Amino acid sequence: MKKREIDTSVRQAFSKVVPDVLDAVLLDCKQQEGKVIVLSENTVKRPMTKKIIGIAAAFVVVFAAIMGYMVYSQNYKIASTISLDVNPSIEIFVNQKEKVLDVRANNEDGKTVIGDMDFKGNSLDITVNALIGSMLKNGYINELANSILVSVDTQDPQQSAQLQQKLTDEINTLLQTNTFSGAVLSQTIQQDESLQQLADQYGITLGKAQLINQIIEKNALYTFADLVPLSINELNLLSESGGSQLENVSSVGTASDKAYIGRESAMQIAFEDAGVSQSDVQKLEIEMDYEYGVMVYEIEFDVNGMEYDYDINATTGEILKNQQKQDDDSWFNQNTQTSGSGQSGQNSSQTSQGTTQGNYIGRESAQQIALEHAGVAESSLRQMEIELDEEHGVMVYEVDFEAGGYEYSYDIDATTGQVLKYDKEWED
Repeated sequence: MKKREIDTSVRQAFSKVVPDVLDAVLLDCKQQEGKVIVLSENTVKRPMTKKIIGIAAAFVVVFAAIMGYMVYSQNYKIASTISLDVNPSIEIFVNQKEKVLDVRANNEDGKTVIGDMDFKGNSLDITVNALIGSMLKNGYINELANSILVSVDTQDPQQSAQLQQKLTDEINTLLQTNTFSGAVLSQTIQQDESLQQLADQYGITLGKAQLINQIIEKNALYTFADLVPLSINELNLLSESGGSQLENVSSVGTASDKAYIGRESAMQIAFEDAGVSQSDVQKLEIEMDYEYGVMVYEIEFDVNGMEYDYDINATTGEILKNQQKQDDDSWFNQNTQTSGSGQSGQNSSQTSQGTTQGNYIGRESAQQIALEHAGVAESSLRQMEIELDEEHGVMVYEVDFEAGGYEYSYDIDATTGQVLKYDKEWED
């Protein structure tokens, strides 16, 4: 069979096998014209899965925020502020790990102590060691002024107490030198808005302001402005006066008074001026005080029924105040005894009835007695006042005058001329 014949046979076979449905299809399409067939997609809903994924995502965000805050708090947020006051005043800011964030000087001496040292990132221990070492090297802490104030400010009282004790022990060890031993005052800061305002006003740390306030509560004669210029060593000496401990301040060691004449020298100056022997002295009391703008030794003692009261300049030894008066008990006993005898009883009776001035020594004699006792020449007087008054049932001349930068006050028995009271103070 030829090739052409074979092709014809195959074509005829295919045409018989494949049905002719074209006309049927076209007719069906024509019938469906204008109809909309909606095709729907069948999906499986999973609501719980979506919620879980959302919660997990939120948790991740919150967790990341918490972790970020914790990392920030531990590394960059100020957890504690430590103040070191001598005369140099320095504040150290640390994080929860006791790593230093910043060190600031509050005065020029503080800048000298810090110098070019950079403490950021160092531990608190290393920083405190370096600062104390610099204070010793620059002579801010020495045998003449050996005191330092450590103030700790944190929001956790227990942490403050622990850090306060830790720093006190560490600094006390550093101040045990070959030539002197230091004195450490330490405290935890109590937040007080009015005290903070005073600290800002006078340019001092809140720690020093709190210490001053404690001393004023112990002795109301001081004012805040009076004590601001004093060094921590001077404030420490005042805090030790009277033997009572400040309520919220811990103390280790004793403040040095080697910059002053000393208690023994001050006593001898007072005894020599009073003309008494130390063996005759009773009820001796000596305290460091701050008056007339200087540190003074307050010395009080009794001798033979007389009370003596001295203020001695702690630096120069100058007598700033000298007061003597008859002891009230001694005065009462003497008058009781003399009123029982004949002649003395007559004088007592005359006094109580109002003795005429003719029986008194007179104003001029009272003046001379006072001037001779004070060792003052009449030519050097600037003011003189004399009044007759009654004290303890006895008529006295009250003699007041000024000379040589001092104010003098005397009570002189108007009948006998005895010096009953003597007061000498530096003029304000």
